[in-house]
Amino acid sequence: MKDVRPMAEERARQKAREARGKPAERPPGNGFMTERARAKEALRAEVSTYTGEGIHKIPTAAQAAQEDRILRVAAYCRVSTEDVDQLWSIELQKRNYRDMIKANPKWRYAGTYVDDGFSGTNTDHRPAFKLMMKDAMDGKIDMIITKSVSRFARNLLDCIGWVRELKDKHDPPIPVFFEQEHLNTLDATSNIILFVLAMVAEEESHMKSEASQLSIEWRFSRGRFITPALLGYDRVEIPDGHGSHKKVLVINEDEANTVRLMYYMLLNGSSTAEIAKTLNDLRRETGLWKVCGRHSTHWTEAAVYSVLRNERYCGDVLARKTWTPDFHDHKSKRNNGKKNKYYQPGHHPAIITRAQWNAAQRILNSHRYRHTGGYLPMMVIDHGALTGYISVNKAWAGYDAAEYYRVSSIAMGLAEGEMETDLENEHLPEGGRRLVGMTDDNGVQRIARTLSSAEQKIKAQIEGSQEESESKENAPKIREGFQVVSGSLFNHAYEATVSFSPRQMAFSTTCVSRLDTSSESDGKITISRQQYVEVLFNPVERMLAVRPSDESNRNAIRWTDKKGKGANVSAKAFCSILYEALGWDEGYAYRSPAIVRRRDGETILFFDLDNFIGRELCKRTAGEENAPGQETGRRMESEETKGIFFGADDEPQPIEDTEAMEQKLKEIAEYEKRNYGTPAFEHNSEFRLTAIDDDGEWEVMTEARVLGGDHRVDYSEIEALQEIMLDAMDAAEDDDENEEGGPE
Repeated sequence: MKDVRPMAEERARQKAREARGKPAERPPGNGFMTERARAKEALRAEVSTYTGEGIHKIPTAAQAAQEDRILRVAAYCRVSTEDVDQLWSIELQKRNYRDMIKANPKWRYAGTYVDDGFSGTNTDHRPAFKLMMKDAMDGKIDMIITKSVSRFARNLLDCIGWVRELKDKHDPPIPVFFEQEHLNTLDATSNIILFVLAMVAEEESHMKSEASQLSIEWRFSRGRFITPALLGYDRVEIPDGHGSHKKVLVINEDEANTVRLMYYMLLNGSSTAEIAKTLNDLRRETGLWKVCGRHSTHWTEAAVYSVLRNERYCGDVLARKTWTPDFHDHKSKRNNGKKNKYYQPGHHPAIITRAQWNAAQRILNSHRYRHTGGYLPMMVIDHGALTGYISVNKAWAGYDAAEYYRVSSIAMGLAEGEMETDLENEHLPEGGRRLVGMTDDNGVQRIARTLSSAEQKIKAQIEGSQEESESKENAPKIREGFQVVSGSLFNHAYEATVSFSPRQMAFSTTCVSRLDTSSESDGKITISRQQYVEVLFNPVERMLAVRPSDESNRNAIRWTDKKGKGANVSAKAFCSILYEALGWDEGYAYRSPAIVRRRDGETILFFDLDNFIGRELCKRTAGEENAPGQETGRRMESEETKGIFFGADDEPQPIEDTEAMEQKLKEIAEYEKRNYGTPAFEHNSEFRLTAIDDDGEWEVMTEARVLGGDHRVDYSEIEALQEIMLDAMDAAEDDDENEEGGPE
């Protein structure tokens, strides 16, 4: 049989020639090309015919102007510190860039922007940099020259962000030329190189920050503290005994009088607002000129508070009160246990005594709880049946739970120590809180940072689980099969109790009536209600006592309202101490029954604070999920209104979906089952009233002993200080008048 392939190929070539109107020759073997292959072959043949002959190029306006354009070029310089050597470097850079720009005939000098003493990790804190960028975006600069990428910015995002801002959001684009790297941001390959260089600059800054933190830790641990400018002190340079010099604080008597006046007025009962007004009237310098060189005689409450909280005025130093967690923004934050702190007492001469400084801290702590007036010393009963009980002032936050416990233990003879000496001279360098740490040979006390929960677990594993097991043994044991149910199921109207929450305490009306007194006149019996009482707390015995008191007593508490019923007593300061001393959970309220003791016409109430019923406090926040069966926005009924008030949402609704309703009822039942009661605990406390029985010791009205003085300063000292300041103010006014008048 003949091969028909040559004949078919010839026919195909003939048809192609006829279709194009001209003869065409195909290479042999291409007769069966695909359509895509033929299209590509035709496209190649067509492109080969484009030679560009007769085409005239018209350049863009920017390209035409660029050839003869004179660029306005600005330079940017920055140093991180204000040292003399750095100042020399700045001046050399300014001169070099000015000469370099003026030497180029196509450049015009647009100025030099200088940030002297600013870090490169955050452009927000560099005024010259921000001004330069504003001028560039406003069209005042055509090109920027700087020494290196690290001088421009040490923050990767800032560096890349500003370069793109100048390149993409300005027409024409503004290039940045980095001299050291010989890099122009308008070059095609500049992006990846700039990214790498900026990342290296940022990491270099990070490493410097870490090295600085280690240097600070080393210096502070060896007692090498920073001595900043401070009102009341001058910094004087003296030999350090090792061939070098160091700066020490020396008292400036004129400024020290300002400090003394503030502390004396606070100890005598003045508020921070009154102190600020007095200083403004006397035109006393704030010491601002020592920090920024600007004189000011305007005092605010915050400025007064800052001076009264500074431990350096009693001669001590507490270092690392703040720290910088992020080296990018350099924002300092309060050091709440994140870094080690270092404390050294007696570091420099004191302007006031430590006892006065401690008293001032305790007064300021109590101001948060609306305490007005001066210092309130601790008062403890040191003999009689109530030995170890401390008289409570509901707004006084001068002492913490540990100090209550220590004073009570010493008064009861359970611990050794001198109560007054300990309270007067203990170290309270941080907001009136005692610090506990190890003191080294240099007298530096190291206050370790707070361990995280994971670190505490590791520490417990290393040291053994003795403390953990002891805490489990001492913890209250749950009574199996018993629960403490909601108080709404019982009637407590006639029960003598005291209730505590984190913010207040409340005595029931029945409890108040236990201290009622009766008198007979003309055959009529008159019952008088005790309006004021004194609350006594014994943290060792974990007992509370309430006895009648006169209104003149500084610690008297009114526990009734105008109608004579039990009232809620705002006592957040005392309740915080009570919760801490007893280990109570602040998410709960606690109620304890009263124990009444009477003898010889005297009545006193006792409360065993280990015999309590606790209930969880209702806390509802905006983002909190509603309980099953409770709709959003529905009124929260109180225990008193349940069953007698029904809101609009409680109206009967037609049942549309029985399955959904059944599921809803099951959820409500399950919720009520889980929250019906709380575990009942066994209290192992013994009955601690053996000394106040019928045959035992009584003397329950013994006055509490005042520990130490009230630290008030004789008013003549305050007047003498004010007279000195008035004389100084008059002398300053005379000098101003002489300067204005000039020589005659």
